[in-house]
Amino acid sequence: MGCSWLLVKGSALQFLYSFRRARVIDDVRCVNHMAVDRMQWGAEEWQFADLYMPDDPSPHQKGPGIPCVMLIHGGFWKTKWTSELMKPIAEDLAEAGVAAWNIEFKGWSEGDEGVWMDTLSDVMRAWGQLALLPGIDITRSMVMGHSAGGQLALLLASKAERKPWLAIAQAPLTDLVSADRAQLSDEGDAVRRWIGCSPEEDPTLWSQLNPIDHSPVAPVLLIHGEKDADVPKEQSETYARVMSAKGTDVQKLWLPGDHYSIIDVASDDWLVQLDAILDWL
Repeated sequence: MGCSWLLVKGSALQFLYSFRRARVIDDVRCVNHMAVDRMQWGAEEWQFADLYMPDDPSPHQKGPGIPCVMLIHGGFWKTKWTSELMKPIAEDLAEAGVAAWNIEFKGWSEGDEGVWMDTLSDVMRAWGQLALLPGIDITRSMVMGHSAGGQLALLLASKAERKPWLAIAQAPLTDLVSADRAQLSDEGDAVRRWIGCSPEEDPTLWSQLNPIDHSPVAPVLLIHGEKDADVPKEQSETYARVMSAKGTDVQKLWLPGDHYSIIDVASDDWLVQLDAILDWL
């Protein structure tokens, strides 16, 4: 369970050989006695992801690799919220025998808005880099995002060249226009600040970024808390209704908690989700 120099050296060499276009920042770090590779896959400081691998043989392994879940954090695409939000989930998945690829991406901040293109590019590149990692069964790998990360996960499921095994959206923003109209987020203008304009100024762009306007090519699992006051459950209900009418495979998992309990690994809400994820394997 501990980190050793042999593990550090071996992991770094294996990664550099199989992942030539990226570089390892910390080789292997110990997080709660779990070996974690931080991998820089781009030139910008935020273009990295943490790979969590099970310490013990995975019961879900088939052939040379194990399934992986790419995690996309929420926070209304703001730079002040980071991949640390999904770190406990990454650790819990690895404990359950599933790898986790916890990614970071370009967010917006005051004076640096309209960054949607960089955000999407980072997410798509991170998904592409996952296929190059040794020991991963990419055919059974999933994407999971929370809140604004759920919006990004659903967009990935509709636009990525290599579709995920399953797209999991936790309390997702599925309709950006209605979210903007309802002034979701602390200041009520996060969506238009991420995009860089109002829906009236560029309706075509808003539609391109709006999950409800794009059918996914992968099965979708929608997860939402009944008591969610930050992103109303209506966002998931509307998406499920629209996509089901189009014949898309959409499953719903409504939980008793709120916006944050569904990413709290100490909650019953998370245990139900973990069981649902493992059922797909």
